[in-house]
Amino acid sequence: MQFNSTDQAQNLIYLYDLPKDETDSRKIAIAFKEMADVILDSKPQIRKDITRPFYSAIVCIKDPEAFAKSCEAMKYFKIGGKQCRGLQFDRLLLGGENRSKMMSNNVFISKIPKDLEHSDLQMKFEKIGKIKSLKISLNPDHSSRGYGFICFHDEIAASKAVEVCENDGSTVAIKFEPKDKRQYRKLVNNIYVKNIPLNYSNE
Repeated sequence: MQFNSTDQAQNLIYLYDLPKDETDSRKIAIAFKEMADVILDSKPQIRKDITRPFYSAIVCIKDPEAFAKSCEAMKYFKIGGKQCRGLQFDRLLLGGENRSKMMSNNVFISKIPKDLEHSDLQMKFEKIGKIKSLKISLNPDHSSRGYGFICFHDEIAASKAVEVCENDGSTVAIKFEPKDKRQYRKLVNNIYVKNIPLNYSNE
C-alpha cells in the first residue's frame, strides 16, 4: 500500500506497540469498530520488523468524520489485553529540522508507577497543556518500564510539566533542550573510555 498524495497522508493513523502474537488485520479492524465505531475501508498495512519487540501498522481512513473519531478514540487501545497506541500522522514529529524544532516541547517522565497506563498518564498531564503525543516505554512482554515521553503542543506546557513534577514528588520530569550543534565540534578529539580499574589515578 502506497501513500503518495498530501491529502491521503493527512488521513493516516500510525499504530504502535502491537503484540506480535496477537496482531492481524482482523483484530485491528475489530479494535477500530469497538473503540471508534468505525469500519475500516482499507486493509491496515502491518509492519512486521522481527528485530523490534512489537509490530507497527498504518491505517488510512478516507472519510474525514471517521478519521477524526478514530484519531481521538484510538490514541490508546488494547489488542489481546495489551496496551497499544495510535498517533495521527504529523509532519512536525518527523525527523530532520521539524523534529529539532519540537525538542523543546518534549519531556522525559520517570518514576511512572508500573500499573499506570497511557490513558492514566494522559489524564494527569493534559491538565497542564495540550498533548501532541505520549508514550510509556514497554518491555517486550508489554509491562511498563516505568518511564516515558510526552510531547506537548507548546514549550510553555512542557516547562510547566517539569515544575508540577518537582512539586508533587510522585513522578520526575526532565525537559529536553535542543542541542547546539556547535558544541559537537568541540568533541571531535575526545575518546570515551570505560571499565577503568578503580585503583587508577588521573595520571
